Amino acid sequence: MKKLLKLLSICTICVLLSVLFASSCFASDETADSTSSLPVVPSGKEFMQNPTTYCNPISLTKGSERVLRGGEPVIKIFNDDYYLFVSHTKGYWWSPDFVDWTYVDAPNLRAGIVGVVEIDGKLYNYAGNTDDKVMTTDDPKTGIWYDAGTFSSNNYGDASMLYDDETGRLFMYYGWSQLLGIRVVELDKTTFKEISDPVVCIWGDPHNHGWETRYVKDRIFPYFDHREYREQEYGWTEGGHPLKYNGKYYLMYASIGLEFYSYGHGVYVADDPMGPYVYDEHNPFTLKTTGVAPGGGHGSIFVDKNDKVWCIAMLPYALTGGRGNTLMALYPAGVDAEGVMHGKTEFGDYPQYLPGVVENPIEDNFTGWTLLSLDKKVETSSTLENCWTAHAVDEDAKSFWSAETGDPGEYITVDLGTVCDIRGIQVLWDRAPEVTATRDPLDRYQSYTVEVSDDNENWTMIIDKSNNVQDLWSDYTELPTAVYGRYVKLTNVFTPDNGKFAVKAFRAFGNPEESTWTKVENVTAVRDKLDRRNAHLVWDQVDGAEGYIVRYGIEPDKLYNSYMVYWDGYLDVPSLNVDPEYYFEVEAFSSNTPRFVENTFETQGRGAELDLIKEGDEEAGTESTTERIMTYETYGTDEVYVFDDITPGTYSLRHTFGVGIWGPVELTEKELIGTGTEPTITALNLTQFGIGSTQWGTIEVRVYPGETSGRIEVTFKYDK
Repeated sequence: MKKLLKLLSICTICVLLSVLFASSCFASDETADSTSSLPVVPSGKEFMQNPTTYCNPISLTKGSERVLRGGEPVIKIFNDDYYLFVSHTKGYWWSPDFVDWTYVDAPNLRAGIVGVVEIDGKLYNYAGNTDDKVMTTDDPKTGIWYDAGTFSSNNYGDASMLYDDETGRLFMYYGWSQLLGIRVVELDKTTFKEISDPVVCIWGDPHNHGWETRYVKDRIFPYFDHREYREQEYGWTEGGHPLKYNGKYYLMYASIGLEFYSYGHGVYVADDPMGPYVYDEHNPFTLKTTGVAPGGGHGSIFVDKNDKVWCIAMLPYALTGGRGNTLMALYPAGVDAEGVMHGKTEFGDYPQYLPGVVENPIEDNFTGWTLLSLDKKVETSSTLENCWTAHAVDEDAKSFWSAETGDPGEYITVDLGTVCDIRGIQVLWDRAPEVTATRDPLDRYQSYTVEVSDDNENWTMIIDKSNNVQDLWSDYTELPTAVYGRYVKLTNVFTPDNGKFAVKAFRAFGNPEESTWTKVENVTAVRDKLDRRNAHLVWDQVDGAEGYIVRYGIEPDKLYNSYMVYWDGYLDVPSLNVDPEYYFEVEAFSSNTPRFVENTFETQGRGAELDLIKEGDEEAGTESTTERIMTYETYGTDEVYVFDDITPGTYSLRHTFGVGIWGPVELTEKELIGTGTEPTITALNLTQFGIGSTQWGTIEVRVYPGETSGRIEVTFKYDK
């Protein structure tokens, strides 16, 4: 970003409070006034969990029920209150300020792919994919809806109505297909019957719009199981949502499909609600393909109480690397002086301000709190094989770390590399393999604590959700004051469904004053001559940069589209429109924390194993057995591998599929049974190990006795 950080009075207060807290956070047991609201406890809010900020993706709950599908969300203002509707839910939420939300049960609500429109002081509800009924209320807070009429058809898929207050005319937009497009028809506002012929507004055009093309390489998880995905496919043109703004008619639509990183929105514009509609070459309207909240589409556009435009979208949430559920994303938007409607997904999964907090959200909605935990060094209590520690901080929407159990006390600690000014914490939960959950509500869901420390020994709790009664798959906490620390620790208190403690992402945000943004001077963009939907960018990397924002657009002062790139100095852009020329700029950003580069040989293993083979005994009728242990490289710290439950027999130690290291040696009860603490057999300097032509050390074997069985310890002894 261009660091357009207009810190509001509340942010200034946070900075002042953080100065007070810095001197007292770890110094004594006394709690300064600024920390009286720490640790943060569960808010119980069902939609927006925090007072001034939010962070995509957003979980939606209803009391202590299971997390709700945040599908096809619609936000409307009625009688000066915000109302949130989502599909397949017979109820909705309302709020006077976008901060505190109240759920309303509405048994008669049409709850398929939900639609809502205001006509002459009443709300009307329908679900064109489900049936032909129209319901109405003049007091939605009661939850009571009455029959208002029926449509001419029950084939209004993805229906959304527009009532034009100035003309008193009502229009229905509908359609979802890879082939058939989105239509509009005028309805009688009293009977809801068609009074015009349907007109096609738009069809999908992946030949000319790269962002409307489904690329199989861009898939998060398979949605179809009856066929293979093709290399390229037409996107689903769906979810048409109209908005009249400053005399123009905007038709937002979604394209691609929920299962793709590139699921996003576009906009067509018309001077009449029946069209003709003209494609906006500044599209896509929203597109976010990286990070933990990719793929927001099929939502709605709404105007807040300050006449600012926003987009709320649904997005996919992968569990165990596959299909999971549908969460939500909220993006600021705007309409420029020339009538170009554009969304802003830049830093779209970092903390943003809620509607009404900043004066100009399309420019100033990012808090400036950068991601402190990105690819940092991680320590855990245990790690389930293939669910590696680094996955909790790698910003991959599909990967996750899991502990070996769901027991209380399992933990993950992130070393931020230096003491940081921490403003927010977000935890995204996953599910370990072979763990299933019913849809039955529980009394308690994933419960945890978060602590900070400046030395990894003395801890101060900042979040205490030990008794969490909400099923929040994405749980973001805005801290009431800045907190200073180098280490951030997430500790399990309770895991539901007999599951394991599994974390998709453990994210710490902050350093608003220390973070830097640097314009990249040397950017080279090459348009693909064979396929103008694509461009290839390279740029000079900036020292200390963690990532880059790549902005692009068809006018040099309207770079309304963006990608986020972590670490790399290149990007393939497949989302261009064929006809216009494009302008690009790249800006580096950094949280100003030291970079940590993971040594995966140390954290995930060399890919080499040790085999302990026990020979079979023909007379006793037993067969040979093999136990295997992966070896991990520790760069100078001795590696010790333990084989337990060793009973009398003949043993050999080998490198798996490789040469022998020790044995065969017959171990008797004399060597294996006893109470002594010293080894009964010691074998030193068995063979050397190293790298290249450099010896690192030698391998040693020791046998220790036990009460009922012994153990064999294999040590990779590094030369000192």
